[in-house]
Amino acid sequence: MYRSYKIQIHSEHELFDYCDSLCFKAKNLYNITNYYIRQVYTALKKETRNENQLQVLTDIQDHLPQMNKIRLKSFERAKSKLKKVQNNGHILEPRLKIFEMPHPEKAFLPYNFVEALFKVMKQTDYISMPSQSNQQTMKKVYDDWKSFFEASKKYKTKPTSFSGKPKIPKYKPKNGRTTCYLTNQITKIKSGDMLSLPGTHLSLKLGKIAHIEGKLQQVRIVPAYGRYVMEVVFKSEQEKEIKQSEKQVNEWLFEPKRVMGIDLGVDNLATIIDNTGLKPLLIKGKWLKSINQYYNKLRAKNMSILRNGIGPKEGKFHTTRLISLDRKRNNRVMDFLHKASVKVVEIAQERTIDTIIIGKNEGWKMEVDMQRTNKQTFIQIPYATFISMIRYKAERHGIQVIVREESYTSKSSFLNHDPIPTYGEEHQTNFSGYRSSRSFYKIKGSKILIHADVNGAFNIVRKHTKDVFEGLERKQFLQSPRKIIIIKKRKAKLKASA
Repeated sequence: MYRSYKIQIHSEHELFDYCDSLCFKAKNLYNITNYYIRQVYTALKKETRNENQLQVLTDIQDHLPQMNKIRLKSFERAKSKLKKVQNNGHILEPRLKIFEMPHPEKAFLPYNFVEALFKVMKQTDYISMPSQSNQQTMKKVYDDWKSFFEASKKYKTKPTSFSGKPKIPKYKPKNGRTTCYLTNQITKIKSGDMLSLPGTHLSLKLGKIAHIEGKLQQVRIVPAYGRYVMEVVFKSEQEKEIKQSEKQVNEWLFEPKRVMGIDLGVDNLATIIDNTGLKPLLIKGKWLKSINQYYNKLRAKNMSILRNGIGPKEGKFHTTRLISLDRKRNNRVMDFLHKASVKVVEIAQERTIDTIIIGKNEGWKMEVDMQRTNKQTFIQIPYATFISMIRYKAERHGIQVIVREESYTSKSSFLNHDPIPTYGEEHQTNFSGYRSSRSFYKIKGSKILIHADVNGAFNIVRKHTKDVFEGLERKQFLQSPRKIIIIKKRKAKLKASA
């Protein structure tokens, strides 16, 4: 289990120049690594080659003998050492793997090939970064290429699930910055709470963070809105509190018993129901909505002043004031989501919930059929971040989180057990009710009203597992929800609905 803590480094901090330099070098190394991979990959896929591609292939050909010479020395050293013996008595013999020139069948340069090449070349960006930090930066390039290859395979089988054909990883902006990774072998916590950093006599005071139970795993320096965020990652050494046999784990994963359902929205950020018979809850999202609205208003005003009378490809698009505005908005949104996710997990613990089911449709922000103002508000709420916060906080307490497709859950009647089809599939379903107003779902031919978001949350659970509501009385599903208002103080205020 990992825990990360963030420390902001502002422009007047003594470590700002250090962070800026490392992130700039990381960007350079990312780009040069990507450059060599791209040039070889594209050169070997066609007959004619441009000047850049020929230069890269020439560099490889010139340095290949020295790369293999170093590899041969490593092989000789390995042969002289004691042999490793497996549990079955088999002796592991070292193997000599010679580097070969890339060819059309193997056009993608592997990581160990590029790293060996940069070492032999004494590539400037590679040797200018701390050891291991440069390796982590190069591995990030390979992670991006791996994602590209996986996406390309999926695109061939199901292109409709993509907004466009996947493209090979791009270069970082010329004057940009990218994340720098410092491993626990080059960073240490010394003198109780001081974090020592490679390549500088300066250190960072961690305070109470240094006394967190766990082992320092990694330090990430992340560029963020004109500042840098140092993310200090710890790995917990404690065993997981909840220990279950394999049979119990499988039963827990596939047969949830005490279930909580969550329907995400705008005014009601999270509508919470469960199968314990307790009242539904509404975590109000109006403060989050007002943060975004005020941010949009100020940003539009500042942009109109900045861009007044300037052509679309001329002048600046960013100022210190705009960056500061973006940073403040992001900090407030993240603070609100953290408080809301903590409240969700607290409720789950109080009600001894073992499974949380959250409704979310894939690509639901891409084709939104709503008014412009509502669409802007909906798109600006980071629901995926909110779900991930709930997930890792719940899993700390042994509560599993399932994200479920939720199409037609707001149209179907939970009380009448209407079928819930899946979007895109052919169906001829006549629903038993309709949304009579913004807040209520009305059953046809009766006076029964149920809160619309509560009806949707019940249907999200019912779409995943149908039997968890057996034994509950009908009146328990018609209870008025209670509102939870997340306020600026680190508390949640509970109000009874009118």
